[in-house]
Amino acid sequence: MSRSRYLAADEPHIEIIPMIDIMMFLLIFFMVTMLKMIDVSGIKINVPQASTAAPLPKMSLTVTVRKDGDLYVDGKPVSAEMLTQAIKERAAASKLEVLIAGDKEVSLENLLHVMDIARTAGVEDIGIAAKR
Repeated sequence: MSRSRYLAADEPHIEIIPMIDIMMFLLIFFMVTMLKMIDVSGIKINVPQASTAAPLPKMSLTVTVRKDGDLYVDGKPVSAEMLTQAIKERAAASKLEVLIAGDKEVSLENLLHVMDIARTAGVEDIGIAAKR
């Protein structure tokens, strides 16, 4: 009576297929977890520093202003009219705070323009993003 070598009861063996399955699961788990940690907007700007910077509020809309004056909301480019509409839509649902994340090299005029758009749309709580 011949038994295959793999099924022999007297020799210990290592099951490699379940180990590969577990390693693939861990790889996928860590990849998905790391993707959730990456900033959603994906727009690279140098935010100025401030010693009194505070954490972001829960109900805030972040408007990114690049040094060339382009406006972005949720990583998507918008015009001034589209920004006004987006602010009005979100402000209608609940009290909204607008956070302006401007590059270090953005002119004060561009920041004030975004602040004017937010005020025109009915938002009174406006902040400027900074890092500590």
